[in-house]
Amino acid sequence: MAPLQYLEWFEDNITWFEDVDVAELQQDVPNCPGWTVQEVLNHLSYGLGLGYPAALSQPPDADDKHVFDDVARPEIYAVGGEAQKVFAQNMRECLATFRTTDPERPVWTYAGPGVAQFWFRRAAVETTLHLLDVQEALGGQSEPIAQERVIEGIDETIEFALPMATRMVGEPSTGLTVSAPDVDLHLDIGHQPSAATISGPAQDVLTALWGRSPWRVQVSGTEEVAAEWLALIERAFAGR
Repeated sequence: MAPLQYLEWFEDNITWFEDVDVAELQQDVPNCPGWTVQEVLNHLSYGLGLGYPAALSQPPDADDKHVFDDVARPEIYAVGGEAQKVFAQNMRECLATFRTTDPERPVWTYAGPGVAQFWFRRAAVETTLHLLDVQEALGGQSEPIAQERVIEGIDETIEFALPMATRMVGEPSTGLTVSAPDVDLHLDIGHQPSAATISGPAQDVLTALWGRSPWRVQVSGTEEVAAEWLALIERAFAGR
């Protein structure tokens, strides 16, 4: 996917969140335990809206312990309509920063030295995952995502999130096969032979790989292995 497509996708997600009814901000979000919709907005507003531009300003070899030291988080977060206004301001400024940044510029990334486009894609995927979380919280089910975006989300998960998660908390002792027939996806992950398979529509595979539950994928083989893999990213990224 081209850099501008990531930014269009990111902007679509920002607009969707801006249009959430203020009356629904106090709704609990089961996929983000302990959070309401408002807290999802604040998480994105500061962690992404302020955090990702801060990362863009760092050289490729920056010390990852201090990349986000200058990101200012308030002692008390805004609530209600004000939280939505802060979200819109922070996220739109983040988008503007992306638009004036060369996507090939060398920068620090979660995965180590990389280029700015990493953050464009990361922003699009991260906001998509939380958009689906909020849609389910408000309406009981998520809306379909464009197929090319789902494929890109899975690609980012396999290329970045899973390797990072295994570096942080270790890899399960056996591998996992991932199958999404609607996008002709079939791959084995892990360094050991597969002991389980998850299969389903690509959008359900994407959310399952990020530990969202209840899973909407079919599991065959050793269910404990599938459960260990499907909790991996959620466990590794907790608190980040």
